[in-house]
Amino acid sequence: MPDRAQRAARLATWATVAAMRPLLLLLAALAAAPATARAADAAPGSVLVQLRHGARYGRSMRQAGAQGPGVTVRGTRVRVVPVSGDPVDAARRLDAARGVTWAEPNWTMHTLAAPDDPLFGEQSDLALLGFPAAWDAGSGGVPIGIVDTGIDASHEDLDGRVSACATASGGRVTPGACADDVGHGTHVAGTIGAAANNGVGIAGIAYSSPLIICKALGGSDGSGTTADVAACIAWAHQAGAKIISMSLGGPASRTLAAAVTSAWDRGGRAGSLLVAAAGNDGDATLEFPAALPDVVSVAATDDQGNPAPFSNANPDVELAAPGVDVLSDRMGGGYVRMSGTSMATPHVAAIAALVDSAHPMTAKALRARLDSTAKDLLAPGRDPATGFGLIDATNALEEGT
Repeated sequence: MPDRAQRAARLATWATVAAMRPLLLLLAALAAAPATARAADAAPGSVLVQLRHGARYGRSMRQAGAQGPGVTVRGTRVRVVPVSGDPVDAARRLDAARGVTWAEPNWTMHTLAAPDDPLFGEQSDLALLGFPAAWDAGSGGVPIGIVDTGIDASHEDLDGRVSACATASGGRVTPGACADDVGHGTHVAGTIGAAANNGVGIAGIAYSSPLIICKALGGSDGSGTTADVAACIAWAHQAGAKIISMSLGGPASRTLAAAVTSAWDRGGRAGSLLVAAAGNDGDATLEFPAALPDVVSVAATDDQGNPAPFSNANPDVELAAPGVDVLSDRMGGGYVRMSGTSMATPHVAAIAALVDSAHPMTAKALRARLDSTAKDLLAPGRDPATGFGLIDATNALEEGT
């Protein structure tokens, strides 16, 4: 039988272990957590290193790539150790060096403040979708195609945002010009890609994504032909658009279907995700290209997530996004509010670009991710009015990371 002193020692040991349990669990969780940071987020020239008690900078650390003992971070025992080359590799080598408790990259941190665009506070549609916090994962980067009435590329919030521009006529596409005669395309483009943090106007959702503009709706009333829409889809895809936004609709067409299938069904990273407006009839009407199986059909909600009364509701509706009184760029300068599933569609396209920029994937996988992370609005599961639900930028960006 253990004597009283031995039992007391064991109880003291168990008490110490119990007291340390929360810390041990935290350390285990951190070790098991997936690495979401990218090498590009590691500050060059230094690595953070914590030495074991009594250990000093020496040959083992020099052999691992340390170029000096560095300086101690105030309030810690961690040292900012100078290194050369890839800081992620240097941290990995130093982590295994003798006398080192652990080493890690000196990660770059980013502000989470709202952009300084003066009208950002009036963009209630973005607040509903999780911004500005969702921008912590990035502001886009993959090119977005916009098939619409063109763009006012001289607008103060769109200047320099267009990477490729063309106009379709008679089924042929002529690169080089895509001036907006109606204003619809300019409004759509602003929601997607208006410049942010420029002290002007609004902030676009994917404000770092290049815009590929193809003017398919050249009529004075914002109309166009099936041939021109189909030609623009093909041109935008070939120009490198990973996402293609289409705030337009019309009758079913085999020509349109062929263009959509060609852009979507490329396999691997080559396919484009196509997004289109569900329609504004306020009934179960099917609009095309939204109703095609290879296109994401987008319904509209207000800024509280309630289905808009004008928004079409049918079994093909896949996602919902804000489409009532959306504030965006006005042709000729300034800003204007517009409503319609045309206004909902660019929200989905832009968030898709954010997700694909942060987590590159195929168009098929991207579509599945947007659907699975949507916020259910009505009855559980898919419904005709809102599909899988309101697109959720935060969930889509965090899922699986």
